[in-house]
Amino acid sequence: MLLPATVACGVFMTSLDQNVVVTALPGIGESLDRPPSQLGLLITVYVASLIVTMPLGGWLADRFGLRNVYCFALLVFASASALCGLSENIWMLVGSRALQGCGGALMGTLGQVVILSSFPRDRTLKINMYISLAGQSGPLVGPLVGGALTTYVSWRWIFYINIPIALTAALLAASLFPTTTKPVRTPFDYPGFLLVGSGMGLLVFGMDSLAAKDAAGSLIGIELGLAIVILTVAAFYCLRARNPLLDLNLLRIRTFRISFLTGGGLDTIGLSSVVFLLPLMFQLGFGMSAVQAGSLTFVAAIGSLLMRFFMPRLLNRFGFRRVLVTNTPIVALLVAGFALMQESLPAWIVLAYIFTFGVFRSVQWASTGNLSYSDIAPEQLARFSALYYILWQLAVAISVGLAAALLSLLAGGGKASVNDYRILFVIEGLITLCALSAYLRLTPQDGAHVSGHGAHMNTD
Repeated sequence: MLLPATVACGVFMTSLDQNVVVTALPGIGESLDRPPSQLGLLITVYVASLIVTMPLGGWLADRFGLRNVYCFALLVFASASALCGLSENIWMLVGSRALQGCGGALMGTLGQVVILSSFPRDRTLKINMYISLAGQSGPLVGPLVGGALTTYVSWRWIFYINIPIALTAALLAASLFPTTTKPVRTPFDYPGFLLVGSGMGLLVFGMDSLAAKDAAGSLIGIELGLAIVILTVAAFYCLRARNPLLDLNLLRIRTFRISFLTGGGLDTIGLSSVVFLLPLMFQLGFGMSAVQAGSLTFVAAIGSLLMRFFMPRLLNRFGFRRVLVTNTPIVALLVAGFALMQESLPAWIVLAYIFTFGVFRSVQWASTGNLSYSDIAPEQLARFSALYYILWQLAVAISVGLAAALLSLLAGGGKASVNDYRILFVIEGLITLCALSAYLRLTPQDGAHVSGHGAHMNTD
């Protein structure tokens, strides 16, 4: 199991470095003599770099070999981490974070390809569940690691800690990962890269500005308007190009389209909004401290992690369709149910509710994530993985930006009240519920060779 463990290391580092900076920002600002308003760029540029680089993974793997590119990505990530730690000014740190995002993007997209190309589909479900634990551990331990290292050592060590992990993973990948039989020499799609990269970059920065409310409304509107126009042009181009960098024709595969666009896209927008809205309601609406709000929302991640251990058996017993059709209304109701939260509620009730939400959210995301690749051919894996991660990041960015815009609209441009948050939770619950219409189009046989549901039925 060293090969899955190596992939898990890459997933963990990518997820960790998206979250570890948050609690280190005050220390970084004090060290580099910069105001907090400029430090949010350290997070945004990392996410933007992830999204812009993701489409490159498939082409690079086909051109230079999966193992070579993955090892290269680990070395880039290690080098960028060293540069982050050595940074003496904010702009060197921003540039290093962008380079770090490039390495993280390739690790994320190609790690999944390694697993799907190295193991039969009936084994990938359980392997992917454990790898996803590594990805979900990042948001769990990131703020804790960042806070501890910044407080007791130095903020620079939140980056230095990546170096030995990345180098060890690179050595393991070089010896364990499958070799490419023959490189596919397709020409690089420069127009597609420019269109997708610029559109995604503008969308991420626009949504980030919308959520942070740190830019003029006209500027945010221009950013988002340009992003929509460019991405629309990019979509038409990718559908017509001979060898597009982003293969949108994969959306013709019904299970992938349902699990990550018509169904999965909607419930990701609804479910991801909770991570953004709940801490705000606790702090700004109920008057909790950041530590109190964080300790309460923390249990959702614990519920998600624990549920992952039971997902292979659940999907084997009931199949993807029954799980998603049953779980979607439940998790939508749980999202809307946050509107009933009261400041006077006992802590144990709040904790139990958030834990339950984390459990059912994990069921939803684990099901759609594993159904998405069930009908992908081996030669399509690299292109699938790039599109998979881009759609995921796109849905999360839209979720946060949309929630921020609706909250501002409900508040009339002023301070949001508790009732504003309650109305918004109901809206997000309805958005999540809309995904049910897509999941009803699934058949009991969809994804059966991944979940083993058909085999279970035959043995009963």
